[in-house]
Amino acid sequence: MDSTLVHTATSPALQQPSSEAATSTDRDSFSLRPTFMQKFRPPVATKFMQQVLEKHLQGKTYQADECQSLSKVIAEEIKLKLIGLELSRYKYVVSVVLGESLGGGARSGARCHWDQESDSSAQAFYSNDSLWCSATAFAVFYY
Repeated sequence: MDSTLVHTATSPALQQPSSEAATSTDRDSFSLRPTFMQKFRPPVATKFMQQVLEKHLQGKTYQADECQSLSKVIAEEIKLKLIGLELSRYKYVVSVVLGESLGGGARSGARCHWDQESDSSAQAFYSNDSLWCSATAFAVFYY
């Protein structure tokens, strides 16, 4: 019986609003919800997450000794792109799972307690004949 070796990398990030971007209205008021324009948009994140996965994994074969470092590189790049969205007061957690394609299946799940109006997640998946990769990004509005 073949066993699949799975590597996971998680890259949490707290995006702090820059002091230059803070205006007097930002300092004088407190908002419990992001504005419409400052909300996390899963389709935008999913698109660049898919591009990152394809960039790093296209044409690759599964090699167990490289998976840990590769999953960390992918998670870090996704996290930096999320921070680049400049959505103030969001915290991000990125999880990347990379495994060998052996014909078996895999299931994963996540549960958390959050605000459905402001918090969200995005997922992207990549596979070829040798490997599969699942990336999930959680965006949580920091009150």
